[in-house]
Amino acid sequence: MDRIRSQPKPVQVKMNGCSTENTGKGKVTNVEFRARSATPFRRTPLFSLRIFVFLLMSSALLLRFISFQQRVESERRLREQQLRYAQQELERARDELKNQLRGPQPDRLRSFWEADLAGSKLEGMTIASNSNAFQRASFRKCNLEGATLEGGGASFQSARFDAAKLVRANLKGGVASFQGASFVGADLTGATLAGEGSSFQGTTFEEATLINANLSGNFQVVNFSGAKLEGADLSAIERDNLASCYFNDPPTYDARTKFPLGFDPIEHLWRRVE
Repeated sequence: MDRIRSQPKPVQVKMNGCSTENTGKGKVTNVEFRARSATPFRRTPLFSLRIFVFLLMSSALLLRFISFQQRVESERRLREQQLRYAQQELERARDELKNQLRGPQPDRLRSFWEADLAGSKLEGMTIASNSNAFQRASFRKCNLEGATLEGGGASFQSARFDAAKLVRANLKGGVASFQGASFVGADLTGATLAGEGSSFQGTTFEEATLINANLSGNFQVVNFSGAKLEGADLSAIERDNLASCYFNDPPTYDARTKFPLGFDPIEHLWRRVE
């Protein structure tokens, strides 16, 4: 009886990427390349949600603090302006009281000296003089629409144009003209006011309407409180002189208003309107 020889079973041994199979007749090595599954790379976030919220809140607090500091500084400067306004107007009131106590002083050498033209209708008229005309003259509530008034060196000093209508009027003086003059509440829409040298020093335009007006002269220590300067041309005024102007209520301007080179109305607390 023949013996039945059992065939040896193939034995397969696997080792990192290759396998060895024993078939009984010899070893057959099968090389297999298997891609290892890559371990997913996890990026560590640079900022966590807590850090982000903290930075956001810190930035908001910093911006609020800066805004608060700016408001405080603006309020401080406005209070300084209001103090200057009170001081200058007190000095003006003292000078006016002195003039009233001094009484009329006739001067035949000066045209329209202390002339009382209050309430007169002089629209479209032209009055010109080479002398120091119109000093201490009163044009209160006078209608001077389209009129032309011209004077010499010290003309219009301490003249009063309060509540006068000077729409498209032309007022011209010399090197010391319009000093201490008053245009409180006057309507100077489209008017031209021109002087030379030290003209317009200490003049007041409180609550005056100067829309589309053309101003030239010295304009040192001028009261522009509540004045409306939308579309006005102020480019002929020196920057430092315009900076010396004071007010209690900021003057208003718009995009059409022309300022001297280097003058920043925002820095000087003027108020822009649209």
